Amino acid sequence: MEQPKITIGITSYNSADTIGAAISSALEQTYSDFEILIVDDKSQENSLEIIRKTIEDRPSIRLIAHEENKGVAASRNTIINHANGDLIAFFDDDDISDPLRLQKQLSRILSYEENQGETLTICHSARLQKYPDGKTRIAPTMGCSTSKIAPHGEDMAAHILYNKTIHSGDHGSLATCSQMARTSTYKTLGGFDETFKRMEDTEFNVRLALAGGHFLGIDEALVTQTMTLANDKNIEMERVYAIKLYEKHQDFLDKCRRGNFDKTGHI
Repeated sequence: MEQPKITIGITSYNSADTIGAAISSALEQTYSDFEILIVDDKSQENSLEIIRKTIEDRPSIRLIAHEENKGVAASRNTIINHANGDLIAFFDDDDISDPLRLQKQLSRILSYEENQGETLTICHSARLQKYPDGKTRIAPTMGCSTSKIAPHGEDMAAHILYNKTIHSGDHGSLATCSQMARTSTYKTLGGFDETFKRMEDTEFNVRLALAGGHFLGIDEALVTQTMTLANDKNIEMERVYAIKLYEKHQDFLDKCRRGNFDKTGHI
């Protein structure tokens, strides 16, 4: 059986201090059939110059530079629309992935598809999070059991939106920096909603769940995630986009009799 090609998609914005290590992390993957596609979202410092220098004479790496800053959702959509791979694995510009990440996530997806048949699947891994004060923590993900069907469908959408308990007892986050899925899955869903400047990953996962998607997980921390501060990472921005998320999926919340979410995102 011919092995699938994987696109490693790296979104970059003002990442001069970290993008080199992120690219090295991608190049060190043990799985052999991959390409690297980097999208720079109109960085305001010299990260674009660093990327160009780093990828010289590396035909497996392509670079697309946005002419204006569009946000991470749009950058991911550029990757989706230009990927040559059968699957896409998203890497962040300030994170490091384990060399076995591609192989382990691909094996998880293929094994699940073989057992469950053709279905929409997505795979996340646990992450080792590193904070500016030097502290670390493991952030788990969902769907790690290989002995039962993964969280999926409307129950999963309800879990994401209002923390409904799902039968498997799974819990954990679904970070895009640890995510892999078939390119066709992203295209079926229409990619990420570019009107979301925050929580675009959560909104995508809600739509995937409502489309019947299955959420697979790996309990190993295959990504070391740098927890950085930024102007758009604040409580007010989270509140604004949480409200936008609930409003977008109001019909489903009404169906679940959870239509009385207030403007803080609580019931």
